[in-house]
Amino acid sequence: MNSELVKAINEALHAAPKMQSQPPWRLVIHTSAGGALAAGFDQTTEDLIVVSENGQAIFDGTNVNRSYRNRENSAYDQTRLEAERLDQKGHNPIRMAGEHGGGLPLTTSDGWSIDIFQIHWPTAFSVLHHPGASIYFLAPKWKDYAKDASFRVLMKSEGLPVAFGFSWSGNSLVWLDRSDLFIWHRDT
Repeated sequence: MNSELVKAINEALHAAPKMQSQPPWRLVIHTSAGGALAAGFDQTTEDLIVVSENGQAIFDGTNVNRSYRNRENSAYDQTRLEAERLDQKGHNPIRMAGEHGGGLPLTTSDGWSIDIFQIHWPTAFSVLHHPGASIYFLAPKWKDYAKDASFRVLMKSEGLPVAFGFSWSGNSLVWLDRSDLFIWHRDT
């Protein structure tokens, strides 16, 4: 990135308020997640599996419910970046993203996208772009093209999240660090 764009993005990030809920997205879960290692969405539901040093928890990404908790076992394979759902025997393994690698979708099929900016370490800004918009349009070369440079700051943190991304449907969005879990959901 050129220095003009970096400066413009840095100023915009610091001036923007943090979003809790803003249509169509609403914050449905904010809870502690002590010792979190990884998270992954079930591909057939909005269920989010969180594994930590303290076992496994499953959250329904559409509301405030934690539907399952196992403090004895996480069923997490950090080499394969998968976890078995302990609440449903025989379920397909869940792909995980976390401290050992992996990743969650960064875009949705209808154009929402997320990004992380760590311009001045250790501060990191996690942002959400609506379809057709991008903070990168703050670059001087886009001024004459009427591009939408709007964005929403989801989190300002000291360091990068353990996991950050959309569910497979694109209707839930997770941000997880070693101590906190946030899930936003949108109804379509």
